[in-house]
Amino acid sequence: MLPLAKKSLFWDTDDIDTVKNKRYIIERILKLGNLADYSWLKNVYPEDEIKKVIARNKSELDKKSLNFWRDIYDVNNKHAS
Repeated sequence: MLPLAKKSLFWDTDDIDTVKNKRYIIERILKLGNLADYSWLKNVYPEDEIKKVIARNKSELDKKSLNFWRDIYDVNNKHAS
């Protein structure tokens, strides 16, 4: 996997693993990242992994971001898990 390019998004952790911490990484980039961060995200994680994070009931995304990404990825609230 590609290394994290932007450490400033993960100021609250010293060591982050792109496999073990994928949900955290995906949520953080979807919430706070810019276009370059999102591009990195799409190169590292498959679309179905991103959708799983968006569909979670206990997402760390704020309501506005969550609604935006659900529209982008066509994730219906009924399928949230």
